[in-house]
Amino acid sequence: MPKLSEPQIEARKRLVEDAALAQFKTRGFHGTGLRDIAKEAGVSLGNIYNYYPGKEALFDSLLARLQADFAGGDSPLAAYFATCTFPDDLEALGHAIGGMVREHGDYLTLIYVDLAEFSGKHVRPHYASLQERFREALGARAEAPLPGGHDPVTAFLTVYMQFFNFFIVERMIGAQGHLGLDQDAAVAAIAAIFRRGLGPERP
Repeated sequence: MPKLSEPQIEARKRLVEDAALAQFKTRGFHGTGLRDIAKEAGVSLGNIYNYYPGKEALFDSLLARLQADFAGGDSPLAAYFATCTFPDDLEALGHAIGGMVREHGDYLTLIYVDLAEFSGKHVRPHYASLQERFREALGARAEAPLPGGHDPVTAFLTVYMQFFNFFIVERMIGAQGHLGLDQDAAVAAIAAIFRRGLGPERP
C-alpha cells in the first residue's frame, strides 16, 4: 500500500476524530468502544491504532483540536480582543462569549463528558492557563490597575466566567430566559452590575 502523505494522514485522523466525536457525544467515553468509532468512520480498527495508542489518546487529541478551534484566531473572542477596550466594552465581551458558546457546542459537550468520566483531567490545563492567556491577550491593559486597585486580568476573568456560565445555562442546558430577560437584555444587565457594583464599598 502506498505511504500516505501528511495531508492524507491529517484527513484520515480528522475522519476518525469526527466519528469519535459523534460517538462520545451520544454514548459517553466509557460507553463507546474503538470498534464503534471504526464503524462510524468506515475504517478498520487497526487503522485507528496507526494514529492513536488507545481510546483515551484519541479523546485527548479530539479535545485538543476542539480547544484550539474554540480559542483560535477565527473565534468571536479573538475578534473581540482585536478591538478590546476592557472594561469599557463589557457588552461586546458578553456577545463574543455568546457567539463562542453558540458555535462550539461540540467542544462544550466534550467538557461535560470529561467532567463526568475523568473529573476534568483533560480540560483542567486549559482552565488553569486562562489567566496567563488572558494577560497576554489584554496586552498593555493587563498592566494598568482598574479603579479600586483591582487587577485587570482577575476582573476580566471574573466577567468572562459570568458571561460564559450564563450562556452555558441558556444554550447548552436550554433554560432560556433563566434571568427573566432575553439574552441581549441579560448581557446588558450583567454588564451594568459589574460596571456599577452592588452598592457602596463597606469598610
